[in-house]
Amino acid sequence: MTAASLPVPGRSAAPIVEYGPGAIDQVPAIVGRMGAQRVLLVCGRTSFEASGADRMLPELEQVAAVRRWSAFRPNTDSADLAAGVALLQDHRPDLVLGIGGGSALDMAKLLVGYHDVAPDQVVPAIEAGRPAERRTAHLVLAPTTSGSGAEATHFAVVYVGEEKHSITGPAMRPDAIVLDPALTLSGSRYQRATSGIDAVTQAIESLWSVAATDRSRRFARHALRLLLPAIETFVDGPDDRSARAMAIGSHLAGRAIDISKTTAAHALSYGITKRHGLSHGHAVALTLGAFIEAHATAPPRHLQPAISPEDHARTLAAVLGLFGTSDPTAARRSFEDLLDRLGLETRLGALGIDAGEDLRQLAATVNTERLGNNPVAFDTDGLVRLLTSLRH
Repeated sequence: MTAASLPVPGRSAAPIVEYGPGAIDQVPAIVGRMGAQRVLLVCGRTSFEASGADRMLPELEQVAAVRRWSAFRPNTDSADLAAGVALLQDHRPDLVLGIGGGSALDMAKLLVGYHDVAPDQVVPAIEAGRPAERRTAHLVLAPTTSGSGAEATHFAVVYVGEEKHSITGPAMRPDAIVLDPALTLSGSRYQRATSGIDAVTQAIESLWSVAATDRSRRFARHALRLLLPAIETFVDGPDDRSARAMAIGSHLAGRAIDISKTTAAHALSYGITKRHGLSHGHAVALTLGAFIEAHATAPPRHLQPAISPEDHARTLAAVLGLFGTSDPTAARRSFEDLLDRLGLETRLGALGIDAGEDLRQLAATVNTERLGNNPVAFDTDGLVRLLTSLRH
């Protein structure tokens, strides 16, 4: 197939976008056009073969010397990043190819962004917030899940212990994106549910974000028009049509948050994931319904200074309208009913998150940058009250 233009508003997030079933087969040609001779393939331990992405490997190996690396955990960890940087500096690739879910794509982005950092200096660089401003290798990204949108963003998450850091910079923008909906069909039902709902929550958060723009909202609205009608089919019995909608929709959600960033539901999710092992998408979705209700009922005095009460009211009316209602409680219930149909537990107690002190610790670990991007101001007590409403 030849390069295709995605049906999205605005220009592509990368100079090259290959899209469609079988697009993964174009990776060797992309690598060849870039003149790369040494490739570091960053991919999931099992998803590379399970998704069918591995079928292009023999042809890729005819184009360049390929070294594969999968020795990293989900929820990118600084120790794994340091090991990857050491490998990168040893192999000296002129192209890094990331194929997998959000963790694999984030790792590939972090490697090219931190290519010149000594492995034993990776943690200090992360803690100093060192941006990823330049790179020496090409970067090509191909997601095998529909959810993270990591291929479209110029930032990546990495943990130092239980502390989450967001690294940003232009070096993490890829030279090429490969969107192949067929790669997303092999995941488990739970994986499809959690990745898909992550894309939905990203798009909703992007609508109400303090940093939202007209352009980011266009991406978010377009994403939701594709994601919401398709997600249940994609989870219960995926077909080509639902896979296409989810692939494009999750990419658009990524394009939206690349501009607007995420908000409080994401800010809370990282502690839930790290402390209780819940997958990222499930952890984000767990609180989103409560935030929909809280945002829609917040008095003007609780809004962030940059938020106009009139604009906020219009935005939340649009969010409630996604669920066919103008009632905040009904919208929350509708979203939580969607989670139930997707097989995602919504009660903290059933997930082993039930102690009052544990809720306060979760609230205290919130990423302040993401919380500051939330349209409604929350303190620790406010977050505890919101979490408490999810206990039963």
